[in-house]
Amino acid sequence: MARSRARPFCRSWLLALALLLVPAGARGARTSHLFMDESQLLPEGDVELENWVWAEGRIPNKPGRPVTTWIWIAPVVGFTSHLELQLPVQLVGVPEYGVIDTISLVARYRFFSREDEDGLQPLLRLEYQQPLSQYASPPELRTLFVVTYGNLRAVRMTVNLGLELGLPFLQSSASGSVSVLGTASLGVSVPVGTEVRLAAEVDGSLPFADNARPYPGQLFAGPSVAWSRGPIWVTFGCLFGLTHNSNRYLPKVLWGITF
Repeated sequence: MARSRARPFCRSWLLALALLLVPAGARGARTSHLFMDESQLLPEGDVELENWVWAEGRIPNKPGRPVTTWIWIAPVVGFTSHLELQLPVQLVGVPEYGVIDTISLVARYRFFSREDEDGLQPLLRLEYQQPLSQYASPPELRTLFVVTYGNLRAVRMTVNLGLELGLPFLQSSASGSVSVLGTASLGVSVPVGTEVRLAAEVDGSLPFADNARPYPGQLFAGPSVAWSRGPIWVTFGCLFGLTHNSNRYLPKVLWGITF
């Protein structure tokens, strides 16, 4: 009797393991890049747990600035074939302390259905970020326009253009005027087999009106490797600072699992 009950249980585990190991196309909001958005969305009704971990190395012209580590954790929900929502919590750590830094609400809207994978695919990302610690920046509103060209079976180009608005008037303990930071990124990825993609990106930022973060523009470039199988994906790599105002290195790993 116990043996007959064990057989269905074992079959269920074997089936789950087989589904995990069978190669599949992109199902989630996975990306081949480190600091860039792409146009993939979760299918409607799917939920994904997504994590990012990265570090900011020292800046050449600011030798006293410590190395900083960031952890980003978010549930991601596919609402429709055009809309995806995220609720990220971000932690930050330096040698002296570690805190829960911010919580955000992110909406990613794809202009064409997620099933349309070929050609030009625009997407709009909106994020409101609320500080949770005294070390965090003031509340921020971030907008990002994303365009990808190509598909996940061939060479794929991606462009990001964004604005980050610091809004200190939304926080009673903060002072100062609205800050404006412009961002721009360019990336390319190529497939290596069915599960791996190699990618490279160039990321830059330039403050237009910035009291909260008084530093000149920054510029980074570097490679990444992305692997995906079934509901799991992992991307890792490192960007390197190209100016004296940029961090010397930005190593990062991203991963997610879809339920």
